[in-house]
Amino acid sequence: MTIKHYLTSATAGLALSLSALTAMAADTIKIGVIAPLTGAGAPWGIAAAEAPKILAADINAKGGLTVGGKTYKVEVVAYDDQYKAAEAVAAYNRLVNQDGVKYMIILSSAATMALKQNVEDDEVVAVTAAYTAKAIEPTTKYMFRMYSTPADYVPSFIAWMKDNVKEKRVVVVNPNDETGWDQTQLSEKLFKENGFEVLGHELFERAQKDFQPLLTKIIAMKPDIIELGGTSPATAGLIIRQARELGYDKLFSKTGGAGPAEIVAGAGAKAAEGVINMLYADPANEGYRRIATAYKASVGQDPNEILVSFYDGANVLLKAIQKSGDPSDTGKVAAAFASVLPTPSVQGDQLSLGGKAISGVDNQIMTVNYIGVIRDGQPVVIGKTK
Repeated sequence: MTIKHYLTSATAGLALSLSALTAMAADTIKIGVIAPLTGAGAPWGIAAAEAPKILAADINAKGGLTVGGKTYKVEVVAYDDQYKAAEAVAAYNRLVNQDGVKYMIILSSAATMALKQNVEDDEVVAVTAAYTAKAIEPTTKYMFRMYSTPADYVPSFIAWMKDNVKEKRVVVVNPNDETGWDQTQLSEKLFKENGFEVLGHELFERAQKDFQPLLTKIIAMKPDIIELGGTSPATAGLIIRQARELGYDKLFSKTGGAGPAEIVAGAGAKAAEGVINMLYADPANEGYRRIATAYKASVGQDPNEILVSFYDGANVLLKAIQKSGDPSDTGKVAAAFASVLPTPSVQGDQLSLGGKAISGVDNQIMTVNYIGVIRDGQPVVIGKTK
């Protein structure tokens, strides 16, 4: 073979290979995930990554997702942002510019606020788990929230506490970030409106481990309830354990960021007994148990209950892609959210589209949340939020 003939053959082979790769890429719908896969927020972040993978595996096992008469494989690409806005931006750029992602799930409020304009400018359809009300605005087109926010469910949660909890003196504790600021402002207002005496609030840094000085100050206020709001579950367990060690024997509540398993792991079952916690899932629900079993088979441990929200959020996103008829047109996909909802959650409750009363636009999947209490180290559902 002459060098000229070899080069011509190699070039032709390369062109065929590139053509095949392009065809393969065109037949794949990628969902990017930006979440804390390490650190205190890892139970949430790993759930954010695993839930769409479980859904993708279910869909791919049935042959793929059919959109506009064509079948696509669903692929999930997840990056760790360590709960830091700068890392989230780096992950976003990698997903968009290197991985060719047009659809993504973003976990934290800090990451969402850092990326919200990029999402709109790049016309990337993003489903966020951000609690902050600032994530969605009247001009938002491509960002959707995957569940009801504290502003939606905390009013009925605290109203439930008013009717079912005799303790009335509250100190509110939250992380010192966008999530914590919003949660503190909202919960203080609602506790006061429901007849509770709010003694004060305290903020801490996400990386903090030693809470004894903070707790000494709080315990001196003589609260009946320490409300942990948007504190990550592992950190909440640490706070509870340290508070018990300092002699605090009253009630803890947590109106945001579910995670009773991580709370018990950090605090111990005895210290965590009686903690009232918002739950995204009913641990006894058959649909939830199915995806929790798949998670445990993959990760080797039980999931944080927020798994169900990321599964449902990814499912609504894929339904919108399917409804649009064209996965390359993210504008059509964003518009299709309105026509795929309402739809059932994996738990059977009805998901609907809303959010306009708070954000000015219906870009939010409205969910049913549960009120739970930790008993003998396990979460037990004792109510639902409206």
